[in-house]
Amino acid sequence: MKPKIKLIIVDYYGVSTKGSYKETSQWIAKKYHLPYKKVYDVVYHKYFSPAALGKITEKQSFEGPIREFGLRETWQELLAKHMSFQHENKPVTTLMKKLQKEGYQILILSKNTPPQFKAALKKIGTRKYFKNIINTFDLRLPKASKKTMRIVLKKFKVKPEETVYIDDQDFNLPEARKMGVKTIYYRSFRQMKKQLDKYLN
Repeated sequence: MKPKIKLIIVDYYGVSTKGSYKETSQWIAKKYHLPYKKVYDVVYHKYFSPAALGKITEKQSFEGPIREFGLRETWQELLAKHMSFQHENKPVTTLMKKLQKEGYQILILSKNTPPQFKAALKKIGTRKYFKNIINTFDLRLPKASKKTMRIVLKKFKVKPEETVYIDDQDFNLPEARKMGVKTIYYRSFRQMKKQLDKYLN
């Protein structure tokens, strides 16, 4: 008999919401005629990731790409453009609200700088529907780590095999998967729901 799923962990940017550093990097790449992968590696991995761990400031995380690529925007303008891509992913929100009513614990898990995360939560109104929200910045741990997952499992009193973790960044999933957590690499709502249904039924 397979274990009953008790906790569903849902990534924020890119799953719970539409709009992430992917869209911001695509916008920069298109406007400045740059290779997308190079832009994404610099914007997300080189600058945003350290900021999300508190190693550099949010301001520095936007100033870095501006300096490296010679962008004409100020860091405030680039941040505003980035935030403009943020919108609720309504099919995901609707499904998670339904599952929450059915008794599943839903956790919104994000890796973000506090000011930006607070602004996104307010803009989209996420706290109206979900009380369980963790920003890994507050843990001072990488999102893609066993330590982070152990903290989550302990907090919600669940075993790895009773947990599903959904993320649109495939590199966030392997450590959780090694622990026995069921993972879903989000590419579309339809694809995600099909995989989730298999785990829940």
